[in-house]
Amino acid sequence: MFLLFFVLISAFLHFYKINQVPPCINADEAAFGYNAYSILKTGKDEYGAFLPLRFKSFEDYKLPLYTYLSVPFVALFGMNDFSTRALNIIIGISFVILIFFITKELFNNEKIALLSSFLTSLSPGIYILTRHAHEGVLSAFFILLTLLFLVKFIKTNSIFYFLLTNLSLLGSSYSYQNGRVYLFFIILFEVVLLWKKDLGKSIKKYLGYLTFLGIIGIIAIYPDIRYSLNRVQNLAFFKSSGFQLRLTEYLAEHPNRLLHNKFVESVQEISNRYILQLSPEFLIISGDSNRRFGFPNLGLLTSLEYIFFFIGLYYLFKNKEKFRLLILFILFISPINNALTWQDASLIRTYIILFPILLIIAYGIFHIYLLSSRWRFQKPLLLFLLLTFAFFKLNAWDLYFYHYPKRAVTVRAWQCGYRELVGYVKQNYDRFDRFYITDRHGQPYIFFLYYWPFDPANYQKQVKTSAPDRYGFGQVEKFDKFEFRFAFDPKLKRSAFIGYPEHFNDANQDIVNKVKKIKFGTEDIFWIYEAD
Repeated sequence: MFLLFFVLISAFLHFYKINQVPPCINADEAAFGYNAYSILKTGKDEYGAFLPLRFKSFEDYKLPLYTYLSVPFVALFGMNDFSTRALNIIIGISFVILIFFITKELFNNEKIALLSSFLTSLSPGIYILTRHAHEGVLSAFFILLTLLFLVKFIKTNSIFYFLLTNLSLLGSSYSYQNGRVYLFFIILFEVVLLWKKDLGKSIKKYLGYLTFLGIIGIIAIYPDIRYSLNRVQNLAFFKSSGFQLRLTEYLAEHPNRLLHNKFVESVQEISNRYILQLSPEFLIISGDSNRRFGFPNLGLLTSLEYIFFFIGLYYLFKNKEKFRLLILFILFISPINNALTWQDASLIRTYIILFPILLIIAYGIFHIYLLSSRWRFQKPLLLFLLLTFAFFKLNAWDLYFYHYPKRAVTVRAWQCGYRELVGYVKQNYDRFDRFYITDRHGQPYIFFLYYWPFDPANYQKQVKTSAPDRYGFGQVEKFDKFEFRFAFDPKLKRSAFIGYPEHFNDANQDIVNKVKKIKFGTEDIFWIYEAD
């Protein structure tokens, strides 16, 4: 009964203001939606590749599972924002159920399992991703399934659960890049586990299990071998200009290569980024610095939960819980994904970390409750904690629903305004021979494919991309009547020039007076000059 109630809470928080928060679809979401539509209509991606194992998209070669699993929703509801995000909404609601069964398997205690489900149902950090189309959610789902089946395998030695464990792990590897890190460490864990389960005494049986794990590993990395990985490679921390510059400065100031070399600097860089993912600054205060995935004071946890996290850790080891090291193993793998990049603390790459943290918090709350049962002031204490928890959660959800989507920095981070721009272009399509559209921020072409929507079979015949930029992204420079560069020349006839307001800073007043504006909320997003 309680679990059903928590599921209903999750469903409500997923659908409440779903068309306003996030404020719009971003380019990556549009890419998932359009490629699912393209697969549905032609069996090919936007570039004409038949059922690819990686989607070229913006030359970032997205892993395929989110797109393929979105095809039924596009077929059922049409290509729109809901069908693009529907998969994650369902997964987000299922997290409440999944974490219940995982916690119950770990501790064999239904009350702790219900507490972890309750915390999951109210955690804004989880909904930040599940309310939009991001493949990190799907990867997290498979990692949690991996954990559930792994615990069942440890308990039962059943080959059935061993197979489910690794098929789930494979699912994560085909969902998002961070699945590769979990794949490596969990397979390594399984190798040691199998040896300790006395399978090492039967070399033939042990080698059979290892062969299966090897096949899983090969299947997982096969798309990486087959396809280009410019985007992934360019995210590596040593690709950062800051990394190279800092090392050069250190050597110029103190030419001691024993202290100042790539290895030493790499260890420091990775360590600092790793610790940052576990810090209160990231988990409680700031969250992700990318405004698609975070906002100041919209922490992933409340300060009260953070305290109970350490209480839970204490009781895990005090009580010598059987699976305490496995929980910490999953917890400590999570920050590695972002620690290996040059980017700031990231929710999307450490998303899984929220789930072991929440179940440890639930464990801590339960044992404080047991401890307080001997105290006379138990009820006032519990009331105080409940009110404090409610205070922090209400503030977090108020910020997310009523402030976050209205801020200009959020609107621009989410690339809002393209739906309205495509509507303008469709209305004026026959008036102009050419539309010159800025590509300064993001990938404008995908919004035209998505909101139009363009026939995939027709588009596949004309698409071409530029070489990847320093971030690993390629650009579609033109198709149909659209050229994605702001080549402003008011002397051209039957042309529309679409840019941001700053593109017109040097224009004379006569031109500015003729400009049409695309607004989102109170913000001027696009300015349009029509040369008839």
